[in-house]
Amino acid sequence: MYSPERQESADRQLVNDIEALAEFSKTNNNVDFAGRIIWKETVNAAGEKVRQEVFNFGKYKGISVAEVLRRDPGYYGWILNGDFTYNTKQVLTRIRLREFSNH
Repeated sequence: MYSPERQESADRQLVNDIEALAEFSKTNNNVDFAGRIIWKETVNAAGEKVRQEVFNFGKYKGISVAEVLRRDPGYYGWILNGDFTYNTKQVLTRIRLREFSNH
């Protein structure tokens, strides 16, 4: 069962207030259902704002999924063999296929 005091990170602590929880549930930048991969707005080399997928957990938290797949291809296999939802694995596979078909 969820309990705020059991959360290690402050950004994982939710308040027990219906209005705050309703607002929290509307601000969803998840790419996958579990929120392991999220959208992050960045600025590209041309100075344009772009959204890219980034990991939202682990040693690559906040880093572009495409960049991680290029730098550490074994991470893809680790996730596929790990205890992640089918949807997370499916989203990661789509990103991988898209990135490798562009290069």
